[in-house]
Amino acid sequence: MRIVYGVFILLLVTFGAVVMGLEILSSNLMSPYFGGSIYIWGSIISSFMVHFSVGYVLGGRLSRRIPRVSVLAACLVVASLWVLMIPAIYKPVCSFLSESIDDVRLGSLIAMNVIFFVPVSIMAMVSPYIIGIIAAWRKSSGFTAGTVLFISTVGSFFGTNATAFYLIGLFPVSRILLGLGVLCLAVSLAVLALRIDR
Repeated sequence: MRIVYGVFILLLVTFGAVVMGLEILSSNLMSPYFGGSIYIWGSIISSFMVHFSVGYVLGGRLSRRIPRVSVLAACLVVASLWVLMIPAIYKPVCSFLSESIDDVRLGSLIAMNVIFFVPVSIMAMVSPYIIGIIAAWRKSSGFTAGTVLFISTVGSFFGTNATAFYLIGLFPVSRILLGLGVLCLAVSLAVLALRIDR
């Protein structure tokens, strides 16, 4: 079980960190097209809240139907590939929406959901899915829900600060996004290769 819990911690920390890194980076992606006003941050925060909510519901329901680590990892591969595409898609998406919609509030809100809904919703599935898997395997969660959320939040803390305080000052945003996508993909594929469900 140590390996299993190690895998859970790796997933929680990695995707907890990356999802908050994406939230910080999203402001840099939006600002050239929609500005840097409070409206943009309202769009970012509200969009991510919706994405988290969708991910929590999907993760909880899917873990009841198919409590398998491989299914979660496969979903995370999809999210990772989407993150790798963001540097290529955000410019045409934001440019089109900023030119087509005069209201920066609506334009930025739509852009946030087009670009980030899929990967963030999938990454938000990690905590509830792991809680569901543990409950299904052991009938009672020794690795408690509180512990799962604590580990994920610690990952989010480090992801937020590493991105805001260091990465943005050192690298272009597109390169950071590619790095996060590669990290997520490597972790997801490694978890699949371990075949924890055996």
